[in-house]
Amino acid sequence: MYERMLNKEIVPTEETIRKYIGVKAFENMNKIKSAIEKKQKINTELRFPYGNKYGWGYRISDEKSKYLFDLFFEKGSINIMLKTVIKKDNEIEIYNKLSEEGKNYWENRYPCGNGGWIHYRVINKKHLKDIGLFLSIKTKQEIKI
Repeated sequence: MYERMLNKEIVPTEETIRKYIGVKAFENMNKIKSAIEKKQKINTELRFPYGNKYGWGYRISDEKSKYLFDLFFEKGSINIMLKTVIKKDNEIEIYNKLSEEGKNYWENRYPCGNGGWIHYRVINKKHLKDIGLFLSIKTKQEIKI
């Protein structure tokens, strides 16, 4: 379970993606995109980045092409990869609202500068809330999913 779409030669269609990740994950993906679009316009680019182990996914950026996160397609789920920093008082407040899993993802992030890369597998509503909190820090806007 959770295998990624690793065949670079076959560009997936939206229907192929929906079938691969499943109905629930497809709904979660659309909830995330929809929540951000309530705050700002986004660009969604289908791509196969970072070599063969990441697979197909969407690069989500704001209207100025500023990177927000990557959303990778997995069998039965989606995986959000984003870089974030938690340092200011209001960001600590947001951190404290994370689930234990969300805090664990932050504590075990791939370090980079004074922040880090988080790879968060989204499976349930609690995970959606955490992604909304991480995106709130990233965008400096309240994102509720």
